[in-house]
Amino acid sequence: MKMNMHEILAGGGAVIVIMTLIQITPIKVNPWSAIAKAIGRAINGEVLDKVEKLGDDLQSLRTVSDEREAKAARVRILRFGDEIYQGTMHSKEHFDQTLDDITEYEQYCASHPDFKNDMTVLTVQTIKETYQKCLGKHNFL
Repeated sequence: MKMNMHEILAGGGAVIVIMTLIQITPIKVNPWSAIAKAIGRAINGEVLDKVEKLGDDLQSLRTVSDEREAKAARVRILRFGDEIYQGTMHSKEHFDQTLDDITEYEQYCASHPDFKNDMTVLTVQTIKETYQKCLGKHNFL
């Protein structure tokens, strides 16, 4: 059973008309969009995979960066606490910055329960008590 060119073109034209009619109907079926998406995914599949991997790498980098910042805040808190233990006077601004570090550090610890955070509990308590004393006595540097 051979088909001539006229029959092939007539059949192809019928398919195009049917697909166009399906697209126009109120049913949300759009074969042209589906075909375009399939072709786009086939052409850009490798790029899409790389973009997805890049997104995963970026999230991993954010996680590492957030943990690094939490550790840096912990170091600043502990250092400030050591200075208080040694009798070093501090300005109100230095206390305020350290209290900001404490807030950010505690928020990070609350949202990351696996993060080791028991190192600063007593130091934070001492910093806050010293701050309250300095406020009461107007005794900042």
